[in-house]
Amino acid sequence: MNALFRPLWTQSMNSTGVYLLIFALTLAISATTALKFSNEQIQHAVALQAAEMLAGDLAMQDTQPITQTWKDHAAALDLKQSEATVFSSMAYTDEQFVMVNVKAIQPSFPLRGELRVSPAAKQIQSGEVWLSQRAKDLLQVELGDTLQIADGSFKVSAFIEHDSNQELGFSGFSPTVIISQRDVAGTNAVQTGSRIEYRLLLAGEPKNVQQYEQRFADFKKLDKRGGSEDAQESLRLRNASEGNTRLIKPIANLDTFLQLANILTILLCGIAIALTSQRYVQQNQDYIALMRCMGATKLQILKAYVGLLAVVLLIAMLIGSFAGIVLGYGLLQLMMQLIPQLSVPFSITAILLGPLPVAMLTSAAVLLGFVLPSVWQLLSTPPIRVIRQQEKTVLSMLWRLLAGVLSLIVFSIALTGNLVLTAWVMGAIIVLCIVLYALVWSVLKLIRATKGALSAYVRTPYQTAFQITALALGLSLITVLAVLRTDLLERWQQQLPEGTPNQFVYGLPPFDMPEFKQQVDAQGWQGTPLYPNVRGRLVAKNEQPFADQLVQQNNSLRRELNLTQAAAFPADNKILSGVNAFTQPNEVSVEAKTAAELGIQIGDRLTFSLPEGLLQAKVINLRSVEWESFSPNFFFIFSPQTMDENAGSYLGSFFVPPEQKPQLMGLIQQFSNTVFIDVSLILDEIKRIVSLLVQIITILAVLVAVSGVLVLIACLNLLMDERKREVALLRSFGASKQKMKRMLSMEIGFMGFISGVVSCLFAEVISAIASYKMELALQMHWEIWLILPLLMTAVCCFIGYSRLGYLSDIPPLQSLREMNS
Repeated sequence: MNALFRPLWTQSMNSTGVYLLIFALTLAISATTALKFSNEQIQHAVALQAAEMLAGDLAMQDTQPITQTWKDHAAALDLKQSEATVFSSMAYTDEQFVMVNVKAIQPSFPLRGELRVSPAAKQIQSGEVWLSQRAKDLLQVELGDTLQIADGSFKVSAFIEHDSNQELGFSGFSPTVIISQRDVAGTNAVQTGSRIEYRLLLAGEPKNVQQYEQRFADFKKLDKRGGSEDAQESLRLRNASEGNTRLIKPIANLDTFLQLANILTILLCGIAIALTSQRYVQQNQDYIALMRCMGATKLQILKAYVGLLAVVLLIAMLIGSFAGIVLGYGLLQLMMQLIPQLSVPFSITAILLGPLPVAMLTSAAVLLGFVLPSVWQLLSTPPIRVIRQQEKTVLSMLWRLLAGVLSLIVFSIALTGNLVLTAWVMGAIIVLCIVLYALVWSVLKLIRATKGALSAYVRTPYQTAFQITALALGLSLITVLAVLRTDLLERWQQQLPEGTPNQFVYGLPPFDMPEFKQQVDAQGWQGTPLYPNVRGRLVAKNEQPFADQLVQQNNSLRRELNLTQAAAFPADNKILSGVNAFTQPNEVSVEAKTAAELGIQIGDRLTFSLPEGLLQAKVINLRSVEWESFSPNFFFIFSPQTMDENAGSYLGSFFVPPEQKPQLMGLIQQFSNTVFIDVSLILDEIKRIVSLLVQIITILAVLVAVSGVLVLIACLNLLMDERKREVALLRSFGASKQKMKRMLSMEIGFMGFISGVVSCLFAEVISAIASYKMELALQMHWEIWLILPLLMTAVCCFIGYSRLGYLSDIPPLQSLREMNS
């Protein structure tokens, strides 16, 4: 092996192929390492941002005090703990009475996020109360004033400037006051029948948090089977992303986007390795045949090449590891500079033990997958190959590609950890590559057969088709992230458009509804209709009670629901099946997912238990509901005149411009029996996090695009390298430099144009798959069909012309000697 390895190493060092191969491997290792590490850190950082709205990584809540067992479980997993109690009560002074949301906290609150007050204070003392701005305005108090909450007397010691722990629902009622957990008993506000929520907030290392979640999930499964002795039906555990449902989809989309960026980076690097491997093997095919002529066995040559590849891989690993660590650190620093509110930790240990080994193994597998089949085929080449050029068949090239593609698929799954997304994307790309390669090859063969003007630019259809497909794939992978970034941004902007309702009104008495509506309209505040809200339970379908097992599994059958009736459906609801309008009383529209879970179909008769008795209604349609919107939404909407609207209250939402907040105070005081929920702070927090996500995906898209451009340039340079022999031969026969430049530039430009067209189709299909996984609307991107073909034509012509100028200046004899050395 030594006798073969040394001359093989010397020969390789004298060729460009091995250096390009080392560059491609280094790019693969460094890029995948840095991107995967950055993705992991970004996901962790975004999770912490979302956790601020929950005040912890997890929040366990119940209508009964949290049992000691769950606190012991948290202690065993080294999770930080903080308890909070949330309830509504009457706060009053000598002149003002206001229903407030009371949040009683411990000194350790919050575990995540920030609670800022003015004047500054680290923790609230017993006997003190902190007020939100709305509570201050309504109660008309100043620092040092005395405030009564139920039977408790408190001193106003600070006003809340910022509390990231903002939520909707009962716990988000405003105005808000904060007291010490030790003062809850003194208020005597918590009595039998009181609406109260006990919380246990938890925070810690991600793996410990996941273990706690799994323990709770196992407990709930046992509870549903009736095997838990201390079952608590109302006990819930929410993680950071579930703290506010409006963040679930954006964060899930970010996760999918990051995984897609990983897959596309692997593919881009795989293209570079495939092309450089092909070039490296081509440069060594004559040398292999020569060694065979001199008596070397296949096994000896194979061992020598494996040894050489091991050295090449080791060099690439050393350079790529260093570059990956530097790039990972630089990427995180860049993100923190561009996004100051993002806190992303850097750990070399995390890189060395996580992404780096996977990136090395991936690159090694892809290298061996693309190179060894080609080397093995060359070992079977007759020694006469030295003096006679044999044209390779398309079938042999496809068999060699298959081994590399399989290794790429396996390790793409290993690197991303998302089997479904990887399978969809890789499967679509493979099918598209095969179909489009066959199509491009057929078209090129037809062009060549016509002997027309274009046939001069098509000399080896199978090889040109392969190069066009590779260029198109590389370009499309860059395009996909840019397209998806735009689609995601449009979706998030649609979710939180200008004028999104920032005030919720709940519990509006029927007799106050006309006057309230008149007051809101007089101010010019735009909002949703006021919906009658009657509490009721779904008890039967087609006069048959629901099975006990289904009741245990579905929360909507175990609790009272908010029911309404309306002549029209909310604007963001879409009818998926059935008629789109009510025609008579006692008809009901059902939210589609609830219908699927409960087995409800159009035409079924549902029975509800209401305060005034049983109510039956016929299902006329199923509809989708945008729960992420800041508008009232319902599982069940009845036709007009089905329910007694006076049996409940009204709810709705509207938008109040910031400069008109003083007028809102007067409205709240006028309708003192109604609950007003200020969601402007929640909106601000969600907009901040969504803005953060937009900036993250923009940076990632740019970084992947830069890597892709480098790969494309490498691909084009390889095409130029392959034409070195042609330039030398044409120069030998007396062809002028200008004629060669014009002809070969047109050929490369023609390839670039076709690559641009094919890449548009690639990008549309891949983005459609990703959009489907992200639940985005499918749409065509006509702008890329105009831009990409023209752009690729211009880029290819420019690079071709500049590179051909260099090749044309090399003496023909020198070029031929270099290629045969």
